[in-house]
Amino acid sequence: MWPPCAQSLDDLIKGGNGRAPGGRRAAGGGVTRGGRPPSSRTTASSRPNRTSNRSNPYSRPRSDKAVSGDDHLARANVSDVAASENPVLKVKADSKPNSVAGAICSVVRESRGNMPPAVVATGPAAINQAMKAIAIARKYLLEESEPIDLICQPRFEEDIRVSSRVCFVLNKSRPLPRQPTEDDLACKEKTDPYKLAGAMANRAREGEKVACTTKGPVPVLLAVKAMALAQTYVADEGMDISFTVSIVDLENPEMRSSDVTSTYLHFALIVK
Repeated sequence: MWPPCAQSLDDLIKGGNGRAPGGRRAAGGGVTRGGRPPSSRTTASSRPNRTSNRSNPYSRPRSDKAVSGDDHLARANVSDVAASENPVLKVKADSKPNSVAGAICSVVRESRGNMPPAVVATGPAAINQAMKAIAIARKYLLEESEPIDLICQPRFEEDIRVSSRVCFVLNKSRPLPRQPTEDDLACKEKTDPYKLAGAMANRAREGEKVACTTKGPVPVLLAVKAMALAQTYVADEGMDISFTVSIVDLENPEMRSSDVTSTYLHFALIVK
């Protein structure tokens, strides 16, 4: 069963007076309709750590200058975060996606080189809110006079098999529009992230477009784990996996009426 329907994109981005994060005015509409997500077909983490991959095959070492959750500045304002060497925003289970999106946009606008912050979250609920926030921020940055897209890589900061502490490393990019299709993978509460990761990696190797549609805290966590694991599966082949995330309204296969839509997160993998 899909989790209960979340707020629609328009509901999420209405900040009370119709203004976009950072003071910009939101454009009308903006929801995307697409085909029904298929049932899960079968599925890297790059946990940044200084330990060897031999002792933990589900982690990758990082340089001392790489961003991590430890760079988060507690009680700092957005300007302080934007001015820091490794800007990091922390998302909690009760964080408001629209507020976090506003902070992301502000850091991008104020930071040197318009570099986005990393986003740290721990636990399914916080990760779900973080993904919504990044999707909303991405929508508004794409509406700037000089559009900026956000691509993301998840770095699990502890063993991916038992942990849900993630540092989402964001980078700016040229616009990378992707729409949901009926070939997208799906992730549910009982999806095996290792199998989903395998499906993602196989499609990446074959040069196919790879995307995953899901909703709800636990499925979103599993999808994020699968994308991180997929990175480890293809790393030795010189491939690098990141993703963009968007909020889409799609027909819900659990509903009898074809007119009923639900809100999903759409992860489009970027393979280089």
